[in-house]
Amino acid sequence: MGLEFKYFAFLGIFIAGLGLFGLVAAVTEQKRKEIGIRKVFGATVSDILRHINRDFLGPIVLANLIAWPLAFWAMSKWLQKFAYHAKLSVDLF
Repeated sequence: MGLEFKYFAFLGIFIAGLGLFGLVAAVTEQKRKEIGIRKVFGATVSDILRHINRDFLGPIVLANLIAWPLAFWAMSKWLQKFAYHAKLSVDLF
């Protein structure tokens, strides 16, 4: 059963990564002209990537700030029901 959880967790993370990649590809396609103008004016690739990533970094950080404490709390409550439970620590997340 643990192996199945591993596979489904990997599958979920993989699908989420594909979704983020698709979202970035769509936004990049929409901003193609803007990127071209920035390149003409001398922007480097790292400047352009920083500009594109800025749109996505905020929501991703916000989602993690909400999900990590909630998951820690839920896992702590769930593990308290067992006679022998493992201690949770922040480094697991």
